[in-house]
Amino acid sequence: IGGVSLSGYGLLFAFIASVCWGFSPILQKKALKNMGLLELNAARGIGILLVLLAFLPALSFFNLSFLGLPSFDMPSFNLEELRIDFNLCLLLAFVALVNNMVGDLLLFIAIRDIGVSLASPISSAYPLLVTLISWVWFDEKLTSVILLGTFAVVAGLVLLNLRANPKESKASPRGIAAAIFAAVCWAIGLSLNKYLLLHGVTSFAVTFWRGFFFGLMSIACWIGFLLYRPARLKGEMERLKKIPISDWICGSSAGVIALVIGGWVFTSSLALIPISVATPIASSSPLIAALAATTFMRERLRPLQWVGIVFVVFGAVVVSL
Repeated sequence: IGGVSLSGYGLLFAFIASVCWGFSPILQKKALKNMGLLELNAARGIGILLVLLAFLPALSFFNLSFLGLPSFDMPSFNLEELRIDFNLCLLLAFVALVNNMVGDLLLFIAIRDIGVSLASPISSAYPLLVTLISWVWFDEKLTSVILLGTFAVVAGLVLLNLRANPKESKASPRGIAAAIFAAVCWAIGLSLNKYLLLHGVTSFAVTFWRGFFFGLMSIACWIGFLLYRPARLKGEMERLKKIPISDWICGSSAGVIALVIGGWVFTSSLALIPISVATPIASSSPLIAALAATTFMRERLRPLQWVGIVFVVFGAVVVSL
């Protein structure tokens, strides 16, 4: 189609997902200057819900045919695609809970207990788990090229996430377990996306319902936290008024970019290429984040991190072959 194969579009979509997932932390970091984690999560959920609900009236007029894209899975967006089996809808709620709520929470716990320098490299192993799941569950072939590329990406992510101060890390079985289970949650969530596609759910429906459930869950957790501490509610409300509107916009935009745009293009890539290929490419998002941080936030990368960038780029190229 236009000289580009369907697998070529799949690789492109996986790369776009990595860009979205890489830029989202930059916005989150800015928002966290004045917001807590629950507030940031709520801001992400609010932004996602607003975009999804605002998008609904325009569905019947939105069509991708003018882009010349192939008619796979999503030639257009329409309300009919959102009507899915109740059991599959519950599964999408489970994906939002496991992947976007529990997985992220476990990473925060791991960072608190063992530091970023241990928590991030351990949790970055999720592409390996996805590759194993794709072999066991989806009967995808594990070639030496895929394995080499996946290991290179994971090694690069470990180097990218290493911090200069080793004293930041400390031994904690709970923290290590939290980091491992965060990787497990992300691997399960990403793999269930493929399962849903194989059962007739379109990438648009997966993205819409997962974002919808995440938005409700994140807002409910935030409100529940506020009501759980009624004695401090007035003080919390006064503090919220002092948060700049720009931080709320950054937090909301981070959710939209990562879960709506990034989630849609990644799920779309799964309709075209094996999940064992899409995941290592999309998981190279820390590379995008590192390059964006050096460009826009004047952060400096250490030599080991530059080696990590080389590993990630090499692995992503090998897998795409």
